Amino acid sequence: MKTKINTVQKNINLREFISSKLRQIYCTILFNWILHIKSKQIAVTEKTAIVFAPHQDDETFGCGGMIAIKRAKKVPVNVVFLTDGKRSIPEWIKPEEIIKIRQEEALTALNILGVAASATHFLGHGDATLTQLSHEERRLIITQLSELLKAYKPEEIYLPHRKDRHLDHEATYNLVKDAIALSNLNVEIFQYPVWILWQNPLSSNLKLQEISGSYCISIHTVQDQKKQAIASYKSQITTLPPGFLTRFLSPYEIFIKS
Repeated sequence: MKTKINTVQKNINLREFISSKLRQIYCTILFNWILHIKSKQIAVTEKTAIVFAPHQDDETFGCGGMIAIKRAKKVPVNVVFLTDGKRSIPEWIKPEEIIKIRQEEALTALNILGVAASATHFLGHGDATLTQLSHEERRLIITQLSELLKAYKPEEIYLPHRKDRHLDHEATYNLVKDAIALSNLNVEIFQYPVWILWQNPLSSNLKLQEISGSYCISIHTVQDQKKQAIASYKSQITTLPPGFLTRFLSPYEIFIKS
């Protein structure tokens, strides 16, 4: 019986390994295709910005280089985290401890990128709940986001891709878009992909229009900073699929304009 269980477990591990490898290869090919063929390279502007992230780490994965370049030029950048991130670490750790760990990691990472604690905002909404909000809860969050937009008046907004294949990420996009409309702000909107490129090519339903209008920026000058910032998320990077981080260590970042 024990031998049979071990064999089953080995088969499961092998399937997971193969699936992860396929995703990594597909992601690398897709990223490079977008980067070298489908995107237009642009320079990082000196426009003020707000980065909206569903969880502590998304901002660094998707926008860390852009943030560091802007901050090196003394351009104001605020970062807003919508959820508390408490469901990302094994359940035997108390939720309040997870929240504290993730906030500390975020502050460390953003400090490396040049963002002060005073420009970092933790809204503290429940992790994995942004698609389960009541009408009133949703209205309150949109109002909260709108007030931040009115207070800081950013010229650029960065938010997760609208089809990022993660519920909190897609919900963040929709909530921020509604907040922008409520605030009557005239602003450029850039989507950053986190999970959308990480798919099994055998079951991928990615549509080309979902990545149309792509732009890329060179982050060569701050690449080491971004790597250090990513490394600050110790509680997260050890739980990610093998190969997932490779794209984010690239000297380029990709954005899709809304």
